[in-house]
Amino acid sequence: MKEKVQKSGKGFLVFLNSEIERQRQNGHISVANNYASAARSFSRFLKTRKKADASFRKMTSLLVSDYEAWLQTCGLCRNTTSFYIRALQSVYHKAVRQGLTEDRRPFCGTYRGVARTTKRAINASEVCLLSTLDIRSALLSTGDYENGKRLDNMQYQLEFARDIFIFCFCARGLTFVDLAHMRKSDITGGQLVYVRRKTRQRIEVQVEPMMQAVIDRYPSDSDYLLPILTKTDNMEAVYQQYRYALGRYNASLGTLGMMLGGVKLTSYVSRHSWASVARQQHVPLSVISQSMGHDSERTTEIYLKSLECNVINKTNHDLLNNVFRNADK
Repeated sequence: MKEKVQKSGKGFLVFLNSEIERQRQNGHISVANNYASAARSFSRFLKTRKKADASFRKMTSLLVSDYEAWLQTCGLCRNTTSFYIRALQSVYHKAVRQGLTEDRRPFCGTYRGVARTTKRAINASEVCLLSTLDIRSALLSTGDYENGKRLDNMQYQLEFARDIFIFCFCARGLTFVDLAHMRKSDITGGQLVYVRRKTRQRIEVQVEPMMQAVIDRYPSDSDYLLPILTKTDNMEAVYQQYRYALGRYNASLGTLGMMLGGVKLTSYVSRHSWASVARQQHVPLSVISQSMGHDSERTTEIYLKSLECNVINKTNHDLLNNVFRNADK
């Protein structure tokens, strides 16, 4: 019996593109963009086989396994290949639920997990050093900023990034995406109350003095708490503005990290650093997990695994130094 999708002349990519458009119309811009990335990748793979599309009947485990192998030959890491596979699987299951094809389980046998990556964190002294860093003097020392206006603009950009980082650290590892979309109305009675965009958990954080100082330093002309975003009416425009802001933020953090002597700083480091510092100060795992809005302590353990390894490695390093200190004397 022929599939409905074959009768309508649609292939998998045609259906995928229609799903991308549907997600955009429903305001799910991030999901649409994820699907679009997977569509471009799968399309490039099919072109290596001189195919413009694949019918649902040809979406077999062999084809998907070949696609996974092709991704690996392109030098992509395991998490990236998993990202593409999971996006295609999600759309395929939508087609199954709509009766466009029967489930032939083409993704069976592929890797669709999320491999642990090495988390990066800075210690408490480095956070403190960043908070007091004389950014203007650091810029002048490079000799690249003879023009006063250019110097002022770069100083403002770096100080804003630094203050966002400190704000997120003080707010128990608040993520950049949650801060960017935060509204002034989210603060009531000295409490910052918001719902995490990733897990939909409700979080309450007391507004500490250093957080309030950042809010006062950067007044927003819109409903947003901080002037990271300005657009509010168009979901696509908001998403694009957010992506641009995230890229600029990470670029600024990279510069700040160099000013600190080559420390690696990204938008995620403030969150992991808060968890690491809390653990070092013997805060219970359950408290850290709840504070960060994790859906389980297992997630928090993954956060802190690299910290524990670093502690063990440092202990061994110090031990070896003590043992062999006088070996060459």
